[in-house]
Amino acid sequence: MLLELGLENFILFERVSLCLSKGLTVLTGETGAGKSLLVQALKLILGARADLQQIRTGTKQAMVQAVFETSPEVRGRLEDMGISCGDELVIRRTVPRTGKGRIYVNGAVVSLQELRGLASGLASLAGQHEYQELLRRERHGPWLDRFSGLEDQVDRIAGLYQEVKRLQTDLQKARAAKEKAAEEADRLRQEAQEIDRIAPKSGEEERLEQEIKVLKAAEALRTLGDTCYRTLYADKGSIQEKLASCRQDLKRMAGLDPAMEETLKELDAVAYQADEVAWTVREYIQSLPADISQLERLEERIYGLRELKRRFGPTIDDVLTYREDIETRLASLHESGDRIEHLETRLKEKEKSLLNASLELSKKRHQGAKELSRAIKAELADLRLAKTDFMVEVEPAGRPVASDVGPRGLDSVQFLFSPNIGQPLRLLASIASGGELSRVMLALRAALARQTGVETIVFDEIDAGIGGETAEKVGSKLKALSSFGQVVAITHFPQIAARGDRHIALEKVVKGDNTVIMIREVEGDQRLEELVRMLGGDRKTARAYAGKLLAGSKVQGPPKI
Repeated sequence: MLLELGLENFILFERVSLCLSKGLTVLTGETGAGKSLLVQALKLILGARADLQQIRTGTKQAMVQAVFETSPEVRGRLEDMGISCGDELVIRRTVPRTGKGRIYVNGAVVSLQELRGLASGLASLAGQHEYQELLRRERHGPWLDRFSGLEDQVDRIAGLYQEVKRLQTDLQKARAAKEKAAEEADRLRQEAQEIDRIAPKSGEEERLEQEIKVLKAAEALRTLGDTCYRTLYADKGSIQEKLASCRQDLKRMAGLDPAMEETLKELDAVAYQADEVAWTVREYIQSLPADISQLERLEERIYGLRELKRRFGPTIDDVLTYREDIETRLASLHESGDRIEHLETRLKEKEKSLLNASLELSKKRHQGAKELSRAIKAELADLRLAKTDFMVEVEPAGRPVASDVGPRGLDSVQFLFSPNIGQPLRLLASIASGGELSRVMLALRAALARQTGVETIVFDEIDAGIGGETAEKVGSKLKALSSFGQVVAITHFPQIAARGDRHIALEKVVKGDNTVIMIREVEGDQRLEELVRMLGGDRKTARAYAGKLLAGSKVQGPPKI
């Protein structure tokens, strides 16, 4: 409930504070007295964008502040935002000429989007223009659900819908991942084949490089080796012959002097080693390739090894490690198929639950639509629209499937209206006049009040387009509606103003060189005088009728909806 609305330097308001209470509060004043400016201020509190034109001339900043009585739901929202709250919620907005305006909720700075989320449900405006929610077809379904007590089921469907969407997204990603995995697997298998075709071995490259080096130097090695072999052993006068001659001399010396026997043994060892070297060189020469055609094969293989290193290296050992990793990665890629199957099963289950819940909701909506249609037609009859027709139409999808379900279920809900007998029912927004729309809104609010109570509702000139007799009916209905909560009505009709529990009058006055709007609560004779002003004409007659209106309001008491 709105407890207080304060304005400072807001358009023509200098500094005013409007205190409100439960029941019906009426606001009156001359045309242009500023009643619609209060609605502008409340729109700011509920999340409308600010305008520099709202700053009072000659001042630097406008300020609007509202105090609301909090509900458990609002306190929960504030806790989620990290804002402390007791029994009252204070929303304050500043609109400076320079810089960015600020929004404060219980002293904490919040964004405009956060304000709109918080303000939803605090109060609603029923007027002739953008806040006339009857013109918004997307609001018809929520009103029907609220009247029929189906909001919990709608929330459940919204939850299921989000789960289905999440599973669909996960499944789409899993399928894309599988397709990508298949491409990845093909690439890995191709790489494995390339590595296996060459079949590298650790240390092979160094060995091949040495083989190529020897192969290229084979002729030189053969020439050098042959020379060495012949010098050591094969040629006349070779080292081996000279060592044999020396041995004979040392042998004779050892026969004469045993001290030379050790030297003879050392020479025998040298001769033996020289012989071994000669035969080793001879075998090496014989092992050298006579045909160097294999050089091309070796160079081709070493090129292949180096290509593997370039792609999967930098070393052959790295290539071998990568080949082992390919098997591990291929095994993991095969697991994506199991995840897809699991997601498909879960998605089918959730889609079935979503469709069944939506079909059940649709049945209840059809029944609720009949009841809401009857209730609104009865209210319209009380508001002198007995010859009109009204219907809440629920259009489900024919032969629905899960893909037809939206976040609020299967149904398309719309309000149809016929202003005159014999005319077909059509979309409310296309044929109803302003006065008819106002009364339909009031009838809807009255029907909803029976089921769910009423929050703070501000009716901005709900009496537009009606006559005095109808105004009495509207006043009576507003009074009845206020018994369920808080109703604020801006009106030009004394028949409505007389029904208010509180009566606030607005007036333009000149203070020095400036025009300002004053707000005052009128009671007793002041209220009578305000009704006389509203009636106009002969003051004596007007005073008598105004007194009758006030007296009748007291006698009748609050009517029942």
